[in-house]
Amino acid sequence: MNIIHYNSVTSYNCIIARASLVAIIFILLQLIMIITAQSSMLTNRKKPISNSTIKSPGGNLVLANKQAAPKFSYVVWDEQGMVCILAKFEATLTITFYTPSGAHQLIEKIPIDAKAKGRCDYLLDEKPVLDVSWIGGFTFRIIFEKVNDGEKWGVNSIDLLYNTADSLFRGSVQGGKKVARTKEGSLGMFTTMMGKSYFCPSPPIINLYESKTGKPSVVVRLTNVHLQAFQIEMGKFAPISRCSQVSFGSGVAAPLYVSLEQDDSVPVVVGTLTVIVSILVIVGYAVYKSWVFKPVDYDTMI
Repeated sequence: MNIIHYNSVTSYNCIIARASLVAIIFILLQLIMIITAQSSMLTNRKKPISNSTIKSPGGNLVLANKQAAPKFSYVVWDEQGMVCILAKFEATLTITFYTPSGAHQLIEKIPIDAKAKGRCDYLLDEKPVLDVSWIGGFTFRIIFEKVNDGEKWGVNSIDLLYNTADSLFRGSVQGGKKVARTKEGSLGMFTTMMGKSYFCPSPPIINLYESKTGKPSVVVRLTNVHLQAFQIEMGKFAPISRCSQVSFGSGVAAPLYVSLEQDDSVPVVVGTLTVIVSILVIVGYAVYKSWVFKPVDYDTMI
């Protein structure tokens, strides 16, 4: 008959269980710190500014409350803080410039952080203007107008202001500020009834010509275009007047990385909660096994 005592084995298992418990608690504390940091990042993301400084007719800067506008829009507010121009679009610009070796092309996309400003339809002789500007000295300008005695509205011209002296135009000869614009009467496709917004997934390519030489210098490809420059109510787009061009899907989608930025908090929180629940279950089981079950002595085994 052999007598085997399991006290030492059981004690060893308890030590292992308690060490595992300490390790799990440490991991849990690390996860809590990560969650806190991520929550702080999500909270501190930039939010739309509700106020802005605008220039009054007397030339003084005054603070006005801005009317809310759709997300991911280029917006112009009037002096009372009311939305007077709304625009959503993506644009790819192919700019031709010249170096000693000949013609070259620069392909530039309007970035997500481009800034919008402009002018509302204050006076009869003034046309609404939207300027979208970004780093590199670029300004993409849309000038709107009323047509058919005010029954309709449209786009009078599209301009691109750029500077070939910028480092992006490497080797450019006679570098300097340039203005390229559409030919008069070439933008009839944007004509829309008053009280409607213009929407087009894929309008025709637009050619711009250098203002001084008249040579074609910029090709504009617009996608997911949604515009309105008159009779905007409640800071929202009016019902759409859709162009004849057809593209897959509808509406103007948010830029990809902004969508990801807005939505990534959901899977992070859900995944983290799942991990925490799993760890709590493991911790509970370890505590239960270590402190509830007492060591058992098996006196003899044959």
